[in-house]
Parts: sequence; structure tokens; C-alpha cells
Amino acid sequence: MELFISDLDGTLLDSQAQLSPVSLKILRMLLSDGLPFTVASARTPFSALPLLASLPLRLPWILMNGALLYDPVRQSFPDFVPLSPQAQKILAQAEERCGISGLLFTLEEGRLRCHCSPAAPPAAQHYFDWTALAPYPALWNGFGRRQAAELAPLPLLYGMYLDDRPQRLEQMASLLDGRGLTLDFYRDRYTEERWYLEVYSAQASKGLALTRLRHMGAFTHIVAFGDGQNDLALFDACDEGYAVANACPALKAHADGIIPSNEADGVAVYLSKRWNCETDFDRQSLHSEYRR
Repeated sequence: MELFISDLDGTLLDSQAQLSPVSLKILRMLLSDGLPFTVASARTPFSALPLLASLPLRLPWILMNGALLYDPVRQSFPDFVPLSPQAQKILAQAEERCGISGLLFTLEEGRLRCHCSPAAPPAAQHYFDWTALAPYPALWNGFGRRQAAELAPLPLLYGMYLDDRPQRLEQMASLLDGRGLTLDFYRDRYTEERWYLEVYSAQASKGLALTRLRHMGAFTHIVAFGDGQNDLALFDACDEGYAVANACPALKAHADGIIPSNEADGVAVYLSKRWNCETDFDRQSLHSEYRR
């Protein structure tokens, strides 16, 4: 069985962090025709669920860079990778030493909960639109108010720290580096005056999650799309990997082919051509168009 899987930001989504009308129309048509398609993203369910509500996705999603799988049919989390107790302790110590509080995501009673300490910056306090999240039973509605030191023994899946300057986040990253954690430190592509540090288990990645998903769904051939460094692991775990034209150089060098950019609806257009080729048993012309 074949599976198509796409990163979101910078790949499937446009520069406004939305599905364009063109991509939405194409994907809805292909999904209604039976396209086996899902997503793999660093996003949490709190942002991904409202964003993708208009797509009738039925296969599990990879979220939080592989720390979590979400089943949109059962509205549940069939697989997850928490921080180890030692890594969770190290994170709590780094929070205290740097004087930083952020958004922490735990699984509680089968639902995902976001904790935001009162000491967190205003941008974190107002990060989610809770009204928009009310329809999703897999999510706790409203913040928990604990910091990392107060969360044991709950499964802590992900930490997200944000600041308008990079210095404190850089200090925290230096304390956490090489301590059983994966760190993504970057400047926000949508709000340039904001910096992020995202923290999760070193045992989690999009690639490892895709391997688990491959076995869960008995997928024999997987085609992936991406744009960033965190998609390298995704490409390693798939059978074909295509980078959008706006992808980072490292991913382009690792890809089987280059497709049009996210602003040109590259993933949706490629899937439309590919799905029609699959139906007609004629892939050759498509491969010659996009293969490296």
C-alpha cells in the first residue's frame, strides 16, 4: 500500500501559514478519490487541528517532530515518545537556571494538555485561541499552570520556549545540548522578531515516527515532501523524497527530486499529476519532469 506524507510549514502551507485555495481544492478532490495522504510536522495538535479541519484526513498524523501520532478518526494518540525522567529533570534545571518558562505539553487521561506557567512571557500566555480549540475532545481546553519541575511523573512530550531576543534561549540550548534531547533553535518564519527553542526526546524524529507508521498501516511504498533540516530524517525513512523549490540546500541535496515551491502549490500539483499517473499506470513522464 502506498502512502504520501507532507511537511506543513514551508512545504504544504503558504507564506501566511495557510493552505492556499488551490492546494485545498486539489487535496480535497484527491482525498475524496482515495489518495492515501497525511502530514508530518513540528506543529502541536493545538495548532494543527484547526489548521487542517477542512481536509478529510483519515490516516494518522505525525506531530511534534515525531514525538506524537494523532489519529483523526478516533481523535486519539496511538503512539508517543516522552522525555526520559532524567531528561525531564535536566529540562527543569535549565528552566530554573535561565529563568525561562514556556509551553510544555503532557498527556493526561488520554488527552494532550499544554502547561504555561504564569511566569511565561505574554506571547506564550496568548499563544492559543482557546475558543477555536473547544471542538477537539483530544485536547484539554485552557492552560495547565505547572513548570517542568512540577510535571513528574506525567509523560512530558515537548517543550516550546519563545522570546523576542535569542540570548536567553541560546543559553538554555547550551545547557541542554547533548543531554538526551533534540533541540530546534530558530527564528520564526512568520514573525521575525520572535525566536523559538523547541525541545523533545532524542528518541523522537519524523523518520522514526514514519517507520512506526509504516508498520502500523502496512505501507510498502512511502513518498514524502519537505523543506527543512528536520525533514532529512523523514526522507531517510521514506522510499521517495521530494523537496520544494524553497527548501534548504541540505534537503535538496538529499532529495530524489525538486518540485515547485510552497507558494506555487508544489505538493498539491505534484500529487494531482502523480495520482492521475498512478491511475493511468504511467509514471515515466512525471518522473522525468521532477527527478534530479
